[in-house]
Amino acid sequence: MEKFFWIADDDPDDRMIIKDAFEENNFADSLSFFEDGEKVINRFEKESQEVGFRYPSLLILDLNMPKVNGLELLIHLKSDRKTKKIPIVILSTSKSSQDKEKMMKLGADDFITKPFSFDSMIEITRNLIEKYG
Repeated sequence: MEKFFWIADDDPDDRMIIKDAFEENNFADSLSFFEDGEKVINRFEKESQEVGFRYPSLLILDLNMPKVNGLELLIHLKSDRKTKKIPIVILSTSKSSQDKEKMMKLGADDFITKPFSFDSMIEITRNLIEKYG
């Protein structure tokens, strides 16, 4: 079965870098991008009722997004029986150990600080593909 990832990040530059890094790992056709958590929730609510809907293999969340941020989205998804088993990785600029600890306690599967180099992002995406793809 084909694996696919959803990425929620409001920064267009970050979305482009993430997409390019996945492309470097030959995984670009299996990505869907969302600009905020509200769009993720709306997609689940709209499409999960359709025949053949498949939940993503992985959801990658930025913490700081408009409307519904990463924390709110994580809490929402982990409290819903239909979505609570979706692996969620936080990909954030935050380096705070408190943020990481909080997200992990709320059900995130991992917390990764966004790297400063494209090569590091390629490595991060390679690891995510190996683990969840």
